[in-house]
This record gives sequence, structure tokens and C-alpha cells, in this order.
Amino acid sequence: MAWREIGIKNRGTSRRKLKPVYLIITEGKNKTEVLYLSHFQNQEKNYSIRFVKAGYKTDADSLYYTLIAKWEELDLSMKNGDLGFIILDIDNDPLKAQKVSALVQSNKNKAVRFVVSNPTFEVWLLLHFKYSTKQYKDGNAVIKELRRYLPTYKKNRDCFEDCKGKMKDAVEYSTKLTEYYADSEWPSIECNPRTDMGDLISCLEGIEII
Repeated sequence: MAWREIGIKNRGTSRRKLKPVYLIITEGKNKTEVLYLSHFQNQEKNYSIRFVKAGYKTDADSLYYTLIAKWEELDLSMKNGDLGFIILDIDNDPLKAQKVSALVQSNKNKAVRFVVSNPTFEVWLLLHFKYSTKQYKDGNAVIKELRRYLPTYKKNRDCFEDCKGKMKDAVEYSTKLTEYYADSEWPSIECNPRTDMGDLISCLEGIEII
């Protein structure tokens, strides 16, 4: 997925914002992604993160329309630097991958980005410790591998402090995976493992990969 350059424009005195707002929504009842990304919320950043609460439905379409509703409620605009991020997994599920791919293609709001991982978000955490193109049957297989480096890892655990010193490595490794699957459709189960989290973290941290 090609991401963008941000332009900032003042829309007038009625505009509520001092900083660009980044809306983030995640799927499921597990809060691992929110715990990790909450560490990017501080006063020194030149943006403000707002997490959007998902409803009882957390399929890709529901996440998208929930985020769009919040976007419109807050009167956000890409012209002011505002962005939206939908973080989801495709779990090696071809039907889910197909639905996410169709949603990506139909999305009309270019400020809204899909941050997809296959099989799961834990691929991103694993990339802090190693680069590999080894395929994983499912998210549990990724977690099993991750526990070689984080023995006590489990869902809903905040492991940011264990990973933060290796963040740039993870961004570089995710870029390598993107290049490795350059000839494959994405999102797709053919790309296993792969994650867009490196793009999001590069955006949040201003990391440039040469």
C-alpha cells in the first residue's frame, strides 16, 4: 500500500484542532495493539492519537464505517493532516483477505489507511527480533515463535518496553517482507508473513528506511 505525504492547512477559526488527529481503530476484544500504540500518545508528538471504540461487530466493513462515522463527527480532513488507521488481521483466511482487499479498493477517503497483518499483529512484534519469510499456519504459531524472545508473552500484554529498542529493525524487516512479496497481491494469504505496521510506525516516529 502506497502511503502519502501530508499537507496541513488552516480551515479557519472554527477549526477545533491544534495538531493533526490520527484516529486508530482495532478489531477484536484483544487490546494488544492498543497497548502497544498507546505509547505514541504524548505531548511532544506533532499529532494527537485518538482510539476509536469498535462496536460489537469487528469485521473489516464495520471497523471502516465506525471510523468514518467518527471522522465525520470530528470534522476531520486530510488537508489539515488528519489520518485514520484501521488495524486488522486476515488470519490466513482467504475469504477475510478477499473482503479486506475489496474494501481497500473501494475506499474513497484517501486519508484512511488499512494496516493489515497476516496472519496476525504478532508478526510485527516478532520482527523486532528476527527477519524471516517462514510461513505460519495461524496466529498461535506466530505467538509460539514470539515466545522464544518474549517467554511470557500473551494477548492483552503490554510488551512495548521489551520491543522499543528494536523498533527500527522491525521497520526495516517489515519493509524487506513487503519487497519480498512485491509480485503478490496484498492483502492476500499468499503473503505470509507480512504486516503494514512498519508503515504506520514510520509515520508515527518519522523513521526513514534507505
